[in-house]
Amino acid sequence: MILLPKKFSAEVGMEPKRLLRRLSGDMVEHRGSVNVLSQSRFMREHREESVFYGFAEKDSLRISYHCARKRDGGSTGFYGRVTDGGNGPKTSVIEGTFRKPLYAYIFSGVFVLLCLLCALGAYAAGSGMGAAVFIATGALGAVLMLYDDHEKMIRNYLEGLCEESQKKK
Repeated sequence: MILLPKKFSAEVGMEPKRLLRRLSGDMVEHRGSVNVLSQSRFMREHREESVFYGFAEKDSLRISYHCARKRDGGSTGFYGRVTDGGNGPKTSVIEGTFRKPLYAYIFSGVFVLLCLLCALGAYAAGSGMGAAVFIATGALGAVLMLYDDHEKMIRNYLEGLCEESQKKK
């Protein structure tokens, strides 16, 4: 479902510190905020390249994906952490959820609310067809705002780390 976060957990054959260094090296450092202008500035700086961005710390991990030539600041990201693995001293566990940033949910909710208010006004004015059009516009707009395929890219990247560490053993 589009609205609910999807859980992810994977075991990696690297120590936590080494894994965090690897993640930090692979990503462009960017700490997103609620300020949409800072996100827009970041997207302009990396307009011509596809990059993973975010940050990796001991207690927090955030990974997002930016596709070249797209404005995808509100796309799905991975929010989680890296912990010690239980299957040996040199293993780590990446666990967290795939979800949208909070401002994407807020903007989508405001858009749907405005469409519902317009539908109510159209129905009160006697136009049932107009109300149906506004409701359909709100539903379609919410789906288009909240759907993307960046989860697959990030999931493949994280699973690739697991496979790569298994091959080295």
